[in-house]
Amino acid sequence: MIYCFRKGGLQRACMKKLFMCMAVVALNLPAFTHAAAPGTVTQWSTIDALLKGHFQGSVTLAEVKRHGDFGLGTFEALDGELILLDGKMYRIDGYGKVSEPADTVKTPFVAVAEFKADIKLEVPAGLTLAEVQARVDAVLPSKNVFYAVRVMGKFDEVRTRSVSGQKEPYPTLAEAVKTQSLFTIAKTEGTLVGLWCPTYAKTLNVPGYHFHYLSADRTAGGHVLGLVTGKDVTVQVAVLRQLAVKLPELATFDALDLTGDNSKVLHAVESERK
Repeated sequence: MIYCFRKGGLQRACMKKLFMCMAVVALNLPAFTHAAAPGTVTQWSTIDALLKGHFQGSVTLAEVKRHGDFGLGTFEALDGELILLDGKMYRIDGYGKVSEPADTVKTPFVAVAEFKADIKLEVPAGLTLAEVQARVDAVLPSKNVFYAVRVMGKFDEVRTRSVSGQKEPYPTLAEAVKTQSLFTIAKTEGTLVGLWCPTYAKTLNVPGYHFHYLSADRTAGGHVLGLVTGKDVTVQVAVLRQLAVKLPELATFDALDLTGDNSKVLHAVESERK
């Protein structure tokens, strides 16, 4: 401790030492973050805005990571599939290449949460994506809240897609995915990063399941269209009872016409084309 007994020079010297000590303590404190409350999914923009071709980035990846360590979305100009896993951001570009983008990169649409598993289950080998989803459906306590879903293990096959960056004036999402690249990833180990949203949220995010995949060796991934499970596959589910939606402060967003029902268009965009 520092004691100052006299006025004048000694007091000033003591005060100087005190301020120096305070500065040292401040430098060693962890950085202040704006993390969301537990059980919260934080989302920027809406799926309907993305469908309309609003690909302008509105938030940096650094800011997104302050609100969670698990999530998915896309990048400015629709330049690849976004995965946030264990606090790290990954991009799967239109060629299927995986990279770690800089924190200064922006996103037009993303949803994240702090992942803390509330439900765990194992699934057998040989299941399709629809069959895995049915198993998870059976253990969800309600269809009226949100869930983060993590599927880990070995997969005989994962079918994915990604889209390369678009140029302004941006097309609609339906038009953009016509040029998507498709990948079949065989005999791999990795993680599906997913979100389950209730039907009533269909203008905000994809209702039902939405998964992105990242291989354990960080060489492959993308938006999941289908799969076949292999051995040792486990599912973890985090219950999310709070939703925070942050709308872009951009004139391009304000000018959008977000009326109407886009459910059929969204289903076509998210589904695997036969």
